Amino acid sequence: MARQVMAERREVPRREVTGAWFLMSGYAVLLTGMVWDGQWHGDVGPDDFWTAPHLLLYAGTGIIGLTCLTVVLLSTWARGPATGTPSVTVFRTFRAPWPFLVGGLGASGNLLYAGSDLWWHEVYGFDIAAGATPSHLGLGLSIQVEIFAMVMAFAVLRRTRPERWGLALAIGLATIGSTSAFGMVSELVLAWLPGVAARVLGLGAAGALTLSLIAGLTRGWHWPAAAGLAFLGVQGGLALFAPAATRWYAEAIGQPMREYATNLPQALIGFPVTFPLVALAAGAVVAVAVRRGARPFPVMAAVGALVGVNTALFYGAIGMEMNLAATLAAAVVIAAGMGLLGWQCAVLLRRFGTRTLPAGAVAVTA
Repeated sequence: MARQVMAERREVPRREVTGAWFLMSGYAVLLTGMVWDGQWHGDVGPDDFWTAPHLLLYAGTGIIGLTCLTVVLLSTWARGPATGTPSVTVFRTFRAPWPFLVGGLGASGNLLYAGSDLWWHEVYGFDIAAGATPSHLGLGLSIQVEIFAMVMAFAVLRRTRPERWGLALAIGLATIGSTSAFGMVSELVLAWLPGVAARVLGLGAAGALTLSLIAGLTRGWHWPAAAGLAFLGVQGGLALFAPAATRWYAEAIGQPMREYATNLPQALIGFPVTFPLVALAAGAVVAVAVRRGARPFPVMAAVGALVGVNTALFYGAIGMEMNLAATLAAAVVIAAGMGLLGWQCAVLLRRFGTRTLPAGAVAVTA
């Protein structure tokens, strides 16, 4: 039945729908290479720019960059008035939808820092710990921009069940992938806190942001829980792949494993494996809040705080050196703040998927 509203769902062109799935595919390839590279550094060590994990990572970036370029060109050449996601005109010529502009910038930065990473390896040697060099920090931040682009692209959709599952999978991928940038930045910014494990604060912030983001976008309990399920599948798949691929590749190129190599999946400790339970609990919190008409800010702060508690307790349980009480308190405060930020980002992204109608206009809704 028709009713008067001030906004309706924006029609998303097929090029942007297809582009969103290609962005996710590219990022899945990138994340696989990144996790494999971390496993390689732990179990084998020496590498260079041309190792298989690096090439897989940059292949994923290439898919993202080409996808963004293709969508921008198709949007520019499209006839008629501008439709789809809000866009920006670049160089007074190219019409770039925001998710694909952001993704293109992230991919460009990633490839730029790939060149600096190659130079760094050639000048200073190989076995360099991730995050200890300017090139690794630049790579991590560029990858985070690509993550934002993927989430933005699926936040615009949400029209059909497959698209909402795509958003859930994007959030699962984003949660695991955000550990690199958030971990490095937190260690740079928060290392001065006495007794506090700065990396734990960064990972808690990343999880709080992604979980509150999908809760704010979908306004229901099903999809935060679905994001937790997607996270479980992604983390489980990477945990099976990375150790096996590392051992096989080391044997293939004649590289010995480290004497202390455990061959245990580093993906299982890269982010708390208990996150799906927290996602389910967050979904329950959202369901109760919606039923009671609660204000969103306290609810999202509570969701974020829940993620912070889970992150601190998980790393305390596996023996990370820290003052647990101090780390727990700091994680709750920072993650609660990121929960509020996630809600605000969701409000902005929901507007990307709707268009304002003139006063008195009628939109037909289901």
